Amino acid sequence: MKILVTAAFGHQGKLVIPKLAAAGFDVRAARGTAGREDEVLRLGASDVFVGDLSNANVYAEALDGCEAVYHISPGAHPHEQKMGYAMVEAAKRVGVRHVVLLSLLQPFIDIIQHRYKLDHELALVKSGLNFTALRPCDYMIPETYVASAMRTGSMPYYSADGEGDRAKRVHSYLDLEDLTDVAVKVLVEGSAHYFANYELAGPDKLTPHGMGQILSRVMGREIGVVPRSPEDLIDALWPSRDASEDFEHQAAIVRSIAAWYAKYDFVGNPRTLEWLLGRRPTTFEEFATKAYAKLCAAEAPANRLANG
Repeated sequence: MKILVTAAFGHQGKLVIPKLAAAGFDVRAARGTAGREDEVLRLGASDVFVGDLSNANVYAEALDGCEAVYHISPGAHPHEQKMGYAMVEAAKRVGVRHVVLLSLLQPFIDIIQHRYKLDHELALVKSGLNFTALRPCDYMIPETYVASAMRTGSMPYYSADGEGDRAKRVHSYLDLEDLTDVAVKVLVEGSAHYFANYELAGPDKLTPHGMGQILSRVMGREIGVVPRSPEDLIDALWPSRDASEDFEHQAAIVRSIAAWYAKYDFVGNPRTLEWLLGRRPTTFEEFATKAYAKLCAAEAPANRLANG
């Protein structure tokens, strides 16, 4: 079966494409910008499509010959909402058998991106397409949590109120290996998952300081937890942006997330994830231990050279 995977060189794409190829899928990888095609092909994709997926005609071209699509929207992309609508229109036009939408946990809450995902889910319901919505919580990302703590001795968290209520709020976290395992299972099993909305959350419910305690234990040294502003996060996510470029959309999304997280917890139940995986989901400590070992191994050759 041929499948289209969007955001192909993002955090998820790098994990899910090899898994889908190993499961026997013929993977077409879609990207919004040209470049790195050879790297995407080495992941296991059979071909790479480059184009503006906010245009339904372009999206239909990307879907030509595909029976399924795993739609991953690039985070905070200014055309994210249009991409979702274009996907639904194109999938109907082409006659895609199965749409798997990467949505978000609790898409009904008052965060801009969540509202987009809810709109996309509603569009799929109205479309008559066979679909599955995956609703993950916050991701465990090595660069965000482990690499920063390893190199600086601290883990930042982003808050709209400094050291206020966000420090007390608990979040669920999901390992991307677990999420991509679920995505592959849903695509392999197809019709068994039509019209399902799966809320996916890991087993932990952690405050930022709870995460810092785990990282301290894993690394064997004190890891501080430092509040940063939404503007700091914008700079961290887009450090080389063009000063003349309009970044108001991305900034509004970041501020929307920070404002909600300062007031409310963001937690889910891990049982659906456990059922889909057929095993216990990955804990934050397990994730951090594995990521730390991998980062240490990657840095070991450079350290040996530096020390002569």
